[in-house]
Amino acid sequence: DNNDDNNEESDKRDEQTRAYLKSNIHTQQESNITSTYIPKHIAVIMDGNRRYGKAKYNSVTRGHWDGSKTLVDFAKWCIAEQVQILTVYAFSTENWNRSKVEISALMKIFCKYCDELREEALDMGICLKVISTETEKIPSDVAAGMKKMVEETQHCTKLIMNICLSYGSRGEIVNACQQIANDVQNGVIIDTNEISESTIANKLLTYPCPDPDIVIRTSGEYRLSNFLLWQ
Repeated sequence: DNNDDNNEESDKRDEQTRAYLKSNIHTQQESNITSTYIPKHIAVIMDGNRRYGKAKYNSVTRGHWDGSKTLVDFAKWCIAEQVQILTVYAFSTENWNRSKVEISALMKIFCKYCDELREEALDMGICLKVISTETEKIPSDVAAGMKKMVEETQHCTKLIMNICLSYGSRGEIVNACQQIANDVQNGVIIDTNEISESTIANKLLTYPCPDPDIVIRTSGEYRLSNFLLWQ
């Protein structure tokens, strides 16, 4: 039966991935660069998984599976290199316009790996945070899994990982402006001349994290695609 074969292959691949992520690979500093010159905050646009999956496996879903493994692997590298914050663009608000089949596959990946990522994060000391501007679109099982991993890793201190899911930077800026307008209406801000760049920055979802020192787009494209535009 093809389905049984596919399930066995998937289970075997998952076991290999777990063993690899629990190994000592990328747990030692490789760059030999002093911490003074290490970026404190790295932002990553996780792009190209679809094209990679089609080219290597003829499967978009398998490309996304490999991408999730690479994320944890990169987090290990960040800890070894003493990077303090990693912000990843996992799923944009524009991604909801993709095919229902691909969205469903992605949500299954998110749901399945919430528990595994939580366990890996606890082992590695990663504090997980989820950043979203359209939370109402996230399926309830995914939202529940993410809530659990955020709550259970909030005490971790080796790395902060911001996962941008159902996120759009324009929406984030609009939300910040709306909060400031409410502050003016409610008398929290008396004089609009008090509003500055820091006023807006303090209302952004990434606060209190500093702005990224470097942005990496894994596909080789040179576009921000509505990611951390203010930051």
